[in-house]
Amino acid sequence: MIEEIKIFNKDLNKIRSELEANKPYEACGVLIGTLDGSTALVEKALPITNSKRTVRSFELDPKEHYDAWNEAWKSSKDIVGVYHTHPVSSANPSPWDVETMSNDTSVWLIAGADGMRAYVWDNGIKPVKLTEY
Repeated sequence: MIEEIKIFNKDLNKIRSELEANKPYEACGVLIGTLDGSTALVEKALPITNSKRTVRSFELDPKEHYDAWNEAWKSSKDIVGVYHTHPVSSANPSPWDVETMSNDTSVWLIAGADGMRAYVWDNGIKPVKLTEY
């Protein structure tokens, strides 16, 4: 289980910018990097179009998501997580997030109106330490 996510400041700033640019809609993307034990080392936050374009949920554009997998694979990396924004609410998982996370083992980074937090599913929602570097 992932217990910590380390991510570059520039990528956190990119996600913050997406939150502002897409208001009031949710923005989303993937986190490309590697796993080192229980730590996800993010090397790139890659924006992906929210094909739902709603204020309460997101869906990664399937073609862009496929392209992201290829990009990660070609550089010997993995998609270690996803991110999305809650531009008008907190960085806590919504009921939709919880339902979706229960089928996913990767880390979820949520950028909310009150900051950023990360979570993973392990028989329930578990917070993940977020380290900026």
